[in-house]
Amino acid sequence: MNRSIDEAVKCVDYKKIMDKVCSKYNRFVDPDDLSSMRLVTLWECLKKFDPERKVKFTSYLYQQLTFAIKNHLKKKKREFTNIPFDVCGPEQENINVVLMDFPEEYRTLLEQKHISRMTMNEIGEENGYSRETARRRVNKAGRHYKSLNENRITVR
Repeated sequence: MNRSIDEAVKCVDYKKIMDKVCSKYNRFVDPDDLSSMRLVTLWECLKKFDPERKVKFTSYLYQQLTFAIKNHLKKKKREFTNIPFDVCGPEQENINVVLMDFPEEYRTLLEQKHISRMTMNEIGEENGYSRETARRRVNKAGRHYKSLNENRITVR
């Protein structure tokens, strides 16, 4: 595609496609981030688009912009803020007490998943097993936590 970025930005079809994709994510992504992702993705699509693949440019643009926004949301989700331990409420104290009775493996898995925000692939690599095994073990740890927590609530 031999269009300049200025021509592409002014193209009504491209603008409609980008507006459609961005309208789905307006509530979740900052407008400045969306506009910069639109321009960067459009520029990258203009460079990388291959007309010999028999795909319309607008379809390619739609797909790439959707992927870019979803990746941005994944990165944003993985960022977290540290809360000082002395600011814990009663729920956090209850969680800490339940985790004390927890087997070391389960505690490690839940910390990796929920505190360190690691993916299943990362958990598997860290512990020396596959993604699927990591998924099963994290789910089992979650079920174990729920059963301990339910037993603790009913005993009180």
